[in-house]
Amino acid sequence: MFLINFVVYLVLGMMLMSLIEHQVHMRLMHKKYSVGKFFPAIDRIFRSHAIEHHGTYRAEFSDHPVPPGEDRGIRLNHVEGLIESLPGAALFLLLSPLASVVFMIVVQIHHLMWNAIHLEMHKPAGRFFSNWAAYKFCVRHHMLHHRHASKNFNVALPLGDYLCNTVATPNYADLVAFYHEGLLPGQKGKPVAARKASARQAVKTAAREPQTVGSARD
Repeated sequence: MFLINFVVYLVLGMMLMSLIEHQVHMRLMHKKYSVGKFFPAIDRIFRSHAIEHHGTYRAEFSDHPVPPGEDRGIRLNHVEGLIESLPGAALFLLLSPLASVVFMIVVQIHHLMWNAIHLEMHKPAGRFFSNWAAYKFCVRHHMLHHRHASKNFNVALPLGDYLCNTVATPNYADLVAFYHEGLLPGQKGKPVAARKASARQAVKTAAREPQTVGSARD
């Protein structure tokens, strides 16, 4: 009985988490509120995501991996997630202690999935799941969000978008963008021209970075 309850709470928790992600993304990260003048944190969330993140990854959806610690803008913080899950866990405690614990576990699972998927989307490093069809579906879904910001608010669990009718339908330009990213169903990687362009961009990026002067032999 315990195992059955655990699985049921886990599945329901993941569905609820998809809706929470959808609503937070749509109502907090993409809307500028006048109360932001009095609560800088609210205004900072909007600017960090809607202006800075979307401004960076609209023209070029993905670029090069960054060292750990330099990816704060594109990942979720597990400690913050734990703290933010406490009010929900307190409410679920009224249902059962197991439901409360499972909800906190679900939040951590969601953050783990979200971070891995979102980082691979914008800072691809060839993670083990990068060629999975399910992952490429999530990439197409999120890429459409960057091209149509009022749609596709979910990243890791798109259920919320389907329930709230905020799923974008790709147009011809979107399909072309999918092709150049190697994301069309059945497509095996980026086309050769796109790979060459990525290599040229990497060279340009390296050329702009400050070079170390001298060596151990100097």
